[in-house]
Amino acid sequence: EDPPAPWYHCIPNVLSLLRCAAIPVLMWLFCQDPYMHNTVFGLFAVTCLTDFFDGYLARKWNATSAFGAFLDPVADKLMVAAALVLLAGRFGRVVAVPAAIILVREVAVSALREWMAEQGVRNVVQVGFAGKCKTTLQ
Repeated sequence: EDPPAPWYHCIPNVLSLLRCAAIPVLMWLFCQDPYMHNTVFGLFAVTCLTDFFDGYLARKWNATSAFGAFLDPVADKLMVAAALVLLAGRFGRVVAVPAAIILVREVAVSALREWMAEQGVRNVVQVGFAGKCKTTLQ
């Protein structure tokens, strides 16, 4: 039987979960006083940094997991979707059209990944460095 993993191996997944938990807080802050936007931006930036650190630490500590591989892109998509919807609500069509394009692409890529996994070739469309850069830019 394999020995239990060190306690810190759960940190990458905890960071992804924190990213998900930050979404309602970000949404609530966004809907508050307009002067909170710097706070919202700061919290959003910090949560985006966790996207880098969860993957980096998981690879560094050899703590990758199927749950982490699932959770990380889901947390990314939830963060981006929430931000885009909030911004589209605030700024209207100027943001709504690009937001819709981004969201449609995200759903299409997720569906493709799921279908490829069913075909047994998930690695063909796995998340790479370019995808991480795209998420950061969004």
